[in-house]
Amino acid sequence: MSKAFTSKQYFSQLNLIYFAQAGLMLLFAAVVFVLVYLGKVVVKVDESTKIYTYALAAVVVIGFSAAHFLYQQMLLRIDKGLPLTSKMPKYIGILLVRSACLELPGLFAAIVFFLNGNFYLLFIPIFIAVVFYLLRPTPSSIADDLQLTPEERTLIDTPEAIIAEGK
Repeated sequence: MSKAFTSKQYFSQLNLIYFAQAGLMLLFAAVVFVLVYLGKVVVKVDESTKIYTYALAAVVVIGFSAAHFLYQQMLLRIDKGLPLTSKMPKYIGILLVRSACLELPGLFAAIVFFLNGNFYLLFIPIFIAVVFYLLRPTPSSIADDLQLTPEERTLIDTPEAIIAEGK
């Protein structure tokens, strides 16, 4: 038996999952900051921690690149002829892949900060949270990304319209 989701239910659940990822990343960075700031953890800077800082730069570039390219490639794989109720569940998976690719550099930045105590590294999770907000799923952005028809756009804008079915 499948469960039908209205537009309102779909977007509330989608945003809850999406912003939980960003929130947990920020929460982790905040906990690490408090531990280091209060002196609960002694930070020792040596050559190995410098390597992690360089690795962080690579992880940020790879994470943002993967988020963009995987998102675009996965969107292209969705058949435009499918009904809206089949497209929307696929979109959740695509969005989770993009947000995971964005979240990884933020978590890694907090870990590298934990290792070397460089407070500037905490700007990375904050910047990523801003990116999460800017890329948040809205009816308009989803309609553009999925290239929905005018009828499908009307459905996702109507709070009580059934737009997705799940198991």
